[in-house]
Amino acid sequence: MVKRDGGGGNYDRQEQGRRKRTRVSHDTSVFVGNLDYNTKWQSLKDHMRKAGNVDNADIFTLDDGRPKGFALVVYQHPKEASRAIRELHDSELDGRSIFVREWKAQDSPDYGRAHRSDEHNADSDGSQLYVGNLSYEASWQDLKDFFRQCGDVEHADVIEGPNGEKKGFGIVRFSNRKDANFAIRRFDGFEWKGRKMEVRMDQQQQQGGRRGDREQSMDTHGGGGGGGGG
Repeated sequence: MVKRDGGGGNYDRQEQGRRKRTRVSHDTSVFVGNLDYNTKWQSLKDHMRKAGNVDNADIFTLDDGRPKGFALVVYQHPKEASRAIRELHDSELDGRSIFVREWKAQDSPDYGRAHRSDEHNADSDGSQLYVGNLSYEASWQDLKDFFRQCGDVEHADVIEGPNGEKKGFGIVRFSNRKDANFAIRRFDGFEWKGRKMEVRMDQQQQQGGRRGDREQSMDTHGGGGGGGGG
């Protein structure tokens, strides 16, 4: 289960009730990604107020409280959400350049579990990408969070060798081919963490291979075993 940190744990009952009543409308809500893991909901809310009145700012976290690196921000009016996308995308918050886009149904952490096909079908419909020339500083969570701005990411892996050394490439699997194609158009040749990425369809997937058997399937990318997450 993924939790949302929308109040830092210190808000009163009235504020808690107001947050529970906040409706997530696609017209007034935006997805904010590439957040620093130390960013708090209040500093995010204050930053996003530059575009208008913010009703709610929720940073998604894992069960153990660790942040996922992305958030939901709800404005009072659609025009404020649109302004945030125009003016706050690529703005800097806590030392990181954040991305801001419209909120989609698949951005909900529960969406993938409710709408996902079985893994075999996901591995054979052209929705899995090879991402090359990755920075060695990028983790699988960084990769997943970064590509979420293009759509619903089901899985991301940064490939590692037997000794845990990163190989400089990874895979990203989307829930549908449309989002995967959009990610190729947007990020192939895009500079991230100081390196220009190569983004293309995963040839191993197209040939019917399974990434779960990486150790037996090195010939496509010349890499090692995986160190990724879902």
